[in-house]
Amino acid sequence: MRTTLVACLLIVCALLTASTGSAGPTSTFTRVDTLGVGPAPSYAMVRTPTGVLHLLYQTTAAGSSTPNGLATRSIGPSGVIGLQSPVLAGWQPGVPGLTDTPSGALEGVFGAISPPPSSISGMWGVASTNGGSFWGAATSIGAGGPDESHSYGADYTMQRSGSTPVVIMNVAGQVTIQQGLGPGSAVEQVTTPADNFAVDANSAVDGASHEVVASWQSLAGNGGTFVQGVAPIVQPVKEVPGRPSDQLVIAGRATGAGVFGAYTADGKHVALLRYAAVSGSVKVGAKPGVRAKVLGVATGPAGRIWVMWGSEDGGLAVTRSNKAVTKFEPIQRVDPHAFTLYRLAGDGGRGPLDLLVDMIPVLGKSYGPAGTFYRRVLPELSATAKLAAVKTGKGVVIARKLTVVVTDAGDKVAGATVSAAGKSGQTAGTGTVTLTLPASAGNPVVVTASAPGYKALTTKT
Repeated sequence: MRTTLVACLLIVCALLTASTGSAGPTSTFTRVDTLGVGPAPSYAMVRTPTGVLHLLYQTTAAGSSTPNGLATRSIGPSGVIGLQSPVLAGWQPGVPGLTDTPSGALEGVFGAISPPPSSISGMWGVASTNGGSFWGAATSIGAGGPDESHSYGADYTMQRSGSTPVVIMNVAGQVTIQQGLGPGSAVEQVTTPADNFAVDANSAVDGASHEVVASWQSLAGNGGTFVQGVAPIVQPVKEVPGRPSDQLVIAGRATGAGVFGAYTADGKHVALLRYAAVSGSVKVGAKPGVRAKVLGVATGPAGRIWVMWGSEDGGLAVTRSNKAVTKFEPIQRVDPHAFTLYRLAGDGGRGPLDLLVDMIPVLGKSYGPAGTFYRRVLPELSATAKLAAVKTGKGVVIARKLTVVVTDAGDKVAGATVSAAGKSGQTAGTGTVTLTLPASAGNPVVVTASAPGYKALTTKT
């Protein structure tokens, strides 16, 4: 099914235009790759302790829908995208999975039939010990047994539960997991006749319990999207409420319990489903003019979660939660200028959101080829300001005292710089700063607040 989708998208893009640039209206978004993307994941990603976000994806020859290898690109801590680096050539791999090891190495997995003369079908692995600059030769890492040969046709996603790598395979409509790499690894099918025919599989890790959670869209019965803990033990499956969706992109918190996925009941208002020992939903909000056609989430720092949604005709809405995932920042709007929007994902573990958008872009009066595009989004500050007059005993105003409280989705922000009427200061641990302004300062007073890693804020008393 994925191969057919890729082929169709490549044909559409070839008919629309031969351009591969990202200039014009999409100048704020940078192309990562030129692939026939769709609702299903087209890349794997992992952020290492160095702060670098690594992407691993299939490569294709010009004009072909058949993968001919794997490549990687990195996004640095400052948001700079590295050059494409080859990982594998001469193979026809499925969508890969990627994780990092406790020793700091990168480990990728994929399904394929090895090139002739061996022509061995199964699960294969590649590894890099130097940050992705060089990758070793592919090695067989399947569990063995009678089902091993079928895994070559799977699309993979990969997580790590503690020290154990967990591979989630989506093959022939079934979601199957393998805990560990190599012969003897435990393999288990988690879908049932009620929730199989999966056409998309995503995964995330609970930051507290290290449980690996999978999600997928199912075409079985009346269809639906499902989420389920799959490792170290298989938990009961849960169906996601709200409108039907082509996918359920999920993310765990950097610290703290819970794996989250976004959904909508009316195509406008967005909520978060929390999958954990104690499940529930959190209201996120709505952005006027932005439809919730495609939804995604991403890990944020200190337990926060980023939420993204949008459509090609209204742009994207983006917001980030507080540390407890109970409140959200003001919702921002960004416009990728998409002709067709397929998928939203990314990683915000360093603070800013490294947003990845799968789409067909609008380039001037034409359209570009499908692919994954990147943009960094900074979180938003909020501030409340109160101005009070300082008077003499006779009631003469001799100064004005400005008290400002700076917050991030309700969490107090220390060290923010606040300026007004030529005076400035930094917020304390309570998020508060008091400035003494001249008596001539008007009311209202324009107040600016800034902090490293945030968009600057301008407000009034």
